[in-house]
Amino acid sequence: MANPDSPTIPTRLDDPPKFMWWDFDVAMLFMSFFVFGLITGWVVSFTVFGLVMAWLYRKAKFGQHRAYGMHLLYWHLPVNLGMKATPPSSIREFIG
Repeated sequence: MANPDSPTIPTRLDDPPKFMWWDFDVAMLFMSFFVFGLITGWVVSFTVFGLVMAWLYRKAKFGQHRAYGMHLLYWHLPVNLGMKATPPSSIREFIG
């Protein structure tokens, strides 16, 4: 039995933000496909496709750094996404 005078130490402070039971980035991936399905009129197809893509992304992200999605965006998108301290990802070799 736990001592009522002992302090409790929270263990989930550093968890990434959640939307219901999903991580926030996984939920936003699904929601983007769902909203696109609403706009185009293919709700069921894009909902299923969004669920599959969210599941695959969650599976690929397992065991990786919390900012795995930002790392993917940095390396695969041509824009710098407002990161001023990092060089563009297109510059692979530096002189000096």
